[in-house]
Amino acid sequence: MKIRKISASYIFAGDSGFLKNGILSLSEDGRVLKITDTGGNLTEEANLEHYNGILCPGFINTHCHLELSHLRGKIPRNTELPGFIKAVVTGRKEDKNLILKAIAEADREMRQEGIVAVGDICNTSDTFEIKAQSPVYYHSFLEVFGTSESGAQNIFRNGQNLLHLAREKFSLKASLTPHSAYGLGETLFSLFRENNDSDNRLISAHNQESPAENDLICNARGELFDLFHKMGLDMSIIAPRHKNSLQWLLEQLPEATQKLMVHNLHTTEQDILESGADKDNIYWVLCPKSNFYIGGIYPGSFLMKRYSDRICIGTDSLASNDRLSILDELIVLQNVHPEITLHELLSWATINGAKALGIDKWCGNFEEGKKPGIILIKNVDILNLRLKKESRVRVL
Repeated sequence: MKIRKISASYIFAGDSGFLKNGILSLSEDGRVLKITDTGGNLTEEANLEHYNGILCPGFINTHCHLELSHLRGKIPRNTELPGFIKAVVTGRKEDKNLILKAIAEADREMRQEGIVAVGDICNTSDTFEIKAQSPVYYHSFLEVFGTSESGAQNIFRNGQNLLHLAREKFSLKASLTPHSAYGLGETLFSLFRENNDSDNRLISAHNQESPAENDLICNARGELFDLFHKMGLDMSIIAPRHKNSLQWLLEQLPEATQKLMVHNLHTTEQDILESGADKDNIYWVLCPKSNFYIGGIYPGSFLMKRYSDRICIGTDSLASNDRLSILDELIVLQNVHPEITLHELLSWATINGAKALGIDKWCGNFEEGKKPGIILIKNVDILNLRLKKESRVRVL
C-alpha cells in the first residue's frame, strides 16, 4: 500500500493541540493512518510533502441555504430580518436554469474552500440533483413553514413528499425541520411532533436572530408580526405566549432529537435558564458574516464562552454573504472576539460541526481510520497561531 506523508509548520490535532512539524500519514484513499509527533524536529524523508501553514481536517458548514445562491449581491445590506425575509420571498421568483447554475457554482466554491460537509436548508428540490453528484456530504434540512391552521395538513404533507423524494430518488441524508419558533402554527408543530420518526432525529431551526422574533412570540406584535400579516399569513390565531421564543420553540420540538439552533444573536443566559436549553443535544450555530450583512451586528461572546464544546459555524446563504467560506467566518470571529483561540475556532469549524451533524465517525479530526479531507491554511501568523486577513485555504 502506498502511503502519503504530509507535514506542515503545524498540524491541528484537535484535543492534542498543534503539533509543530508533525507528520500526517494517509492511505491512498485519504484515510488517516496515524499522526507522528516529531517534537518539532523534522528530518528528511523520501516522498515527504512539507508545507508552510497549518494542516487541518476539512471544514463543516453547519448552516447554509444552497438554493438561494442565485441571490448573491441582489439583496441590500442592513435590511434587518423582516426586510430580508421579504426580499428572499420576492427573489425566489427567478429563472430555474439560473438558479441551478448558481447552486452548482456555490457547491464548487465550498469544495474549493475546504468544506467537506454541509447542513443545508431546503424549501424546494432545486438542490437535490447537484448534491447527489457532489463529493461534499450534505444533510438536507427540509423546512416546514406556515401559520395557517387550516392549511397545516397540506404544508406538512408537502414536506413529507419532499423528504421522500430526497431520500428515495436522490439517496440524500435528509430530515424535516421547523423553520423557527415563529414560522409554524400550533397545528403544524403538533403534526411535526406526532410524525417524527426514528430517521428524523436531527433538527435545525433559526433562533432569536432578531428582537422582532421575541416580540412576536411573547407579545404577538412587532415588525415580524406585521410583515407576515401583510404577506397574507393567518396571524389571527397567534396569541401572546408570554415567554421567550427559545423556550416556546423547545416546548414544541420532540425531546429525543439533536437540535442545531442557528444565529442566536439575542439568546441570553436568562433565555437558556428559562428554556432548559443547557443540554448536550443542543448545538449553537453562528453565522457572523450573514448577521452583519443583514443587521450590522455580530454574535456576542456569551454562548462562545459558555458552550465552546457545542459551538458550530455556518455561512448562511449567498443572499446574505459574499462568499461561502468557513475560514472567512473564523477570521471575522477572531477579529471581533480576539480572546478566542485558534484551537477553539478550528474545533468549532471541524469536530463540533461533525458531531452536530452526526458524522464524526468519518470526519472532523485526524483520528485513525477517518477520512476527513485535508486542507492547508496558508498565510497564518505562525508565531502567535492567529489567522490573518490574508489567510487562505488550499485543499490538499
